[in-house]
Amino acid sequence: MKLLEEAGGALEGIFSEMAGIGRMHPCDCISGEFGLGRDELKRCCITGIGPERSEVGMELALRCSEAGEKLLIIDMTGDYTGLVSYIPSLRVYRAGRNFQANPFSASRRGFPELIAASVQAVLKTTRTERFYLERALLLSLSQGEERPKPSDLLERLLQIEAEAHPRQGLSIDSVRNVLWELQAFDRLIPQEVRPPALIDLSKASSIRVGRLAAIDLFLNLGSLDLTGVVIDPADRIFAHDAPEELSEALEASADELARRGALLIIAVSTNSLVPRWITDTLTSEIVCTTVSHGNRQAPERRTQAPCACGSNFGQEPLLIVSRYSDAMQPVRIRRTGFKPVGDDEIEMHMRSLGEDFKMHIEVEKKATLLEKIFADKAMHQTAKELMAMIRGGRVPVDAVSKQRSGTLKRVAKMLSRHFLIIEFADGNGINWYRLTKAGERALDEEECENESEVRV
Repeated sequence: MKLLEEAGGALEGIFSEMAGIGRMHPCDCISGEFGLGRDELKRCCITGIGPERSEVGMELALRCSEAGEKLLIIDMTGDYTGLVSYIPSLRVYRAGRNFQANPFSASRRGFPELIAASVQAVLKTTRTERFYLERALLLSLSQGEERPKPSDLLERLLQIEAEAHPRQGLSIDSVRNVLWELQAFDRLIPQEVRPPALIDLSKASSIRVGRLAAIDLFLNLGSLDLTGVVIDPADRIFAHDAPEELSEALEASADELARRGALLIIAVSTNSLVPRWITDTLTSEIVCTTVSHGNRQAPERRTQAPCACGSNFGQEPLLIVSRYSDAMQPVRIRRTGFKPVGDDEIEMHMRSLGEDFKMHIEVEKKATLLEKIFADKAMHQTAKELMAMIRGGRVPVDAVSKQRSGTLKRVAKMLSRHFLIIEFADGNGINWYRLTKAGERALDEEECENESEVRV
């Protein structure tokens, strides 16, 4: 309490306004008025809600760059492109444009176990479905395909299905649906990532594709020449419900960064969203919060206060928690005033670095899974309505089969064939339709406006 009172009274002049500006040696205090030394950024967490968290993350990334750090920024928000105006050497790699990770590759760490575990974490497949995906990957490798595409793996599943027990058909069909959702990885864009670099995954064909690419990137950081990694939001990589093998591999990758002396700066709305192996090893936290000058009440050390930076960011302080000094210190930092960067500016920036990066590509309508199955618009609409009814309540199989509409019966048959709906019998022997997990995702995809288009 006394510490907060003293710090709160000295907020205006506690640090120089020019702190952190200019190039310094990486071993120096690199964070300027954040008041954190390099060792305190070895595993740093920024917590807050909304765009102000990204602003703080960009400010800290800029300080690190000014100090000579070579950063890799894994951006799943699309907010960090404003850094190109301030970091001349920053290369921008955008998903679907000049960058496409290929996790389905024998060159990737943990092939095929970790790849299948990553798919399980992102798309919530079962262990049985994960087993068949591993088999498909190994079969592709045995046939000379070291970088199989999802469409190639679909063919391998046909071979596996021919030898499998008929009862396993449902699990294999579920894997087939997963691969359909990941066909964005069919488009291979060979690109060597050279830090300092910004990986913009916000324009990936779906959040799931972006998450899988981000996990693959983090697992394979060892091949990159970098001194720091920034991730926002981190919970899309470090999930609580990830398979144990994947969690251990992610932890090992983070530990390898620490052994190399590299920084790991993560941003998340609250640190309760990331596993304990991260929160228990944090060297510092930067919390978007306010200090009440009336009663000087500080939030609990592990509890995140509501973020109040917003438009007052720059007037309101941040709460800095250092694990080394075990101290809480509210500070104000300079505000750079990052502005959105358009495609033209990014293209010019990349050309200045000798990179061929054409941003002006026509925006195409994303083909959803149901659109791929039903080319006819009437059948597509019928499929959506039928699936919505099945999710909303019980739909008897007989009620559909006895309809005069041939379209409805054909739609139900196609949905069953693609394992989007299944039949089940209740205790009275009556058959009903039910959505599978793949069906739930397909219907969510239709209803989600944010994922209705993809820029390629």
